[in-house]
Amino acid sequence: MTVAAANMNWLPASFSFVGQFTSSNPKSSPDHDTNSPPAPEESSGAGTHKSDAPYNALLLSTILSTLYILLGNFRALLTFNGLGEYTFFFLTVVGAIVLRIREPELRRPYKPIIIIPIVFAVVSGFVVVRGAIFAPLQAGVLILLWVVGCGFYWVRGWLRGREVEG
Repeated sequence: MTVAAANMNWLPASFSFVGQFTSSNPKSSPDHDTNSPPAPEESSGAGTHKSDAPYNALLLSTILSTLYILLGNFRALLTFNGLGEYTFFFLTVVGAIVLRIREPELRRPYKPIIIIPIVFAVVSGFVVVRGAIFAPLQAGVLILLWVVGCGFYWVRGWLRGREVEG
């Protein structure tokens, strides 16, 4: 996720480098498709070893995870993470249910009977509400984080619109 965010310019470009800590050639730039197979001259080097590991992104994730665990309460961290994840699970499944009702003719690669996503939405909604009731501080921080994130998203879109106009 860190590499994808860096490729979208949401994080510094150094987190998008794959196989090295710094960019030493144009193929490691964020514009290079890291999912495509390497060119023959890249993969046939004698004694060279190419890695697809995003070292900078892994280092960032390791440092942040360590700090979160060492400086905080692990239970609070799990609650915070669970609230965030289950909120998005809930919203995703509710979105799928709404699309199934509004656009019944859309082709879907997987279409379970409607009761399955409804039960999942009810259970995940219960998990979110229960978590917010028993951990209001984490829920409040999560809501604040979403508001700040939406603010950044809207400001960024507004600035992009101004660049296109100007």
